[in-house]
Amino acid sequence: MSTQYRLIIRPELRQHLHALQQAARSQPGGLRDREFRAVIDGLKALADGREEDFNGRRLGYSPQHHDLRDCAELKVPVISESRGDRELGPSHRLIYREFEAEDGGLPYREAVCFAPRRDDRPFTTAAAILNRKLGVRVQEFSSIPDRHPTSGPHSQQGPASPVRQPLPPDLRKALAAASDVAPARGAATAQPSTPAPPTIHRRDGPPTRER
Repeated sequence: MSTQYRLIIRPELRQHLHALQQAARSQPGGLRDREFRAVIDGLKALADGREEDFNGRRLGYSPQHHDLRDCAELKVPVISESRGDRELGPSHRLIYREFEAEDGGLPYREAVCFAPRRDDRPFTTAAAILNRKLGVRVQEFSSIPDRHPTSGPHSQQGPASPVRQPLPPDLRKALAAASDVAPARGAATAQPSTPAPPTIHRRDGPPTRER
């Protein structure tokens, strides 16, 4: 049985979700509508512990990349992409982290960003949100082994989920201040308005349903 998680959505991602939802309403069936539906599916998978259904992979670090060793990605299909006669695989990535609970409840997963794979956009976006500098190691992650970021159909497949970390002080403070507590399934379908402290999505039962 998959582990269940409480889902935290970063303010930056909540704002992005709101923009996608607004665009989806104006153009049903268009690209933004498909992106919105895809990211909702990805968020549900994070809450349900179904990262392997989306070919989840732990991220890494090299001197040519940002240090995202505490993160993992879901590979989310939105549009078909190919090079020549070769399919390039899922077009988008959902980047997230995982944290221990301090209240005896379910662990947390924090959804950081959702973006098309092209030009390493998900990873540069996540790095900007998390304040990571190119080629600079995060010393707190010294216990997490390096994984060299790779791409292409033959890239090495590593662990599907991120290393679970202790809650950082800023996130602990935001969680303590948050008042909009809702079931995890409802969180994935929530209608964010403006950026706010991370929303805690508390799960009381199962939902009904390369770089």
